[in-house]
Amino acid sequence: MVRLRFLMFFAAFSLFVSPTAMAQFPVVTAGEVKAYMAGKQKIVLIDARPPQEYREGHIPKAINIPAETVKMHAARLPKDKSIPLIFYCRGTG
Repeated sequence: MVRLRFLMFFAAFSLFVSPTAMAQFPVVTAGEVKAYMAGKQKIVLIDARPPQEYREGHIPKAINIPAETVKMHAARLPKDKSIPLIFYCRGTG
């Protein structure tokens, strides 16, 4: 769990978006995510790592949608487009 605190949090589909398009998505820090979680604003945390890594430890309330399956799991995402989606992974890219 401690290791997850140091992961970089992404608000982008880094595997599906070009670097130019990715510039439009903000990168948020662990502290910012913690503040979102403590506040009243609704967010959806998405752990984009493989299921085995998710099972080994993840941020509470995060759902697991591996990066390569995001398009297949679009129905699991909120229909309300105003709800921020915050993706995180192990930051290998």
